[in-house]
Amino acid sequence: MRSSPRLGSVNAAIIALYFAPVWGGDGLRALISPLHGFEDPVHAVAAAYFRALFDLGLVGLVQVSNVLAGLKFVIAIGFLAYLIDFARAMVVGRETNRETLDAVLVLAAITLSLWAWPTFAAGDAALIRLQAAQYLLLSSAMIVLLIERHMEEAGVGEANGSASVAMSFGTEAAAV
Repeated sequence: MRSSPRLGSVNAAIIALYFAPVWGGDGLRALISPLHGFEDPVHAVAAAYFRALFDLGLVGLVQVSNVLAGLKFVIAIGFLAYLIDFARAMVVGRETNRETLDAVLVLAAITLSLWAWPTFAAGDAALIRLQAAQYLLLSSAMIVLLIERHMEEAGVGEANGSASVAMSFGTEAAAV
């Protein structure tokens, strides 16, 4: 039981605070829209790309649009579930559920790739910047968690419950 959360958990919660409302709003708006999300340029580019890739008709285009919107909405719900788990962990003083966070981050990265390829193919600089910013947010959370878990496995920071920095030659440099 920890008195304070780890950096990776807090970083992931901050990332989830962004993705839950943004992707949830985008996904829900596209699902309930009479235009099936085609008013959103990112969604329209992705749906049109997959329509052309699989040589689908108009009905297929609408189905692809709904699937893409549903994916975004489900992942937003996953981020919301992580936020609830993080809040519970803070109140109770326990670790967050790693499996929930890992699943949400991996699914979000895969889903973000579904939007990135069509955006790169379209060549719209504003859409590419948006996708790059979202990708950097996700990858930064993954990198922090990866380093934190690697340090945990190596036993760095476990002595007396304090985090410490180990130098490459094996001595502890500082205790925080």
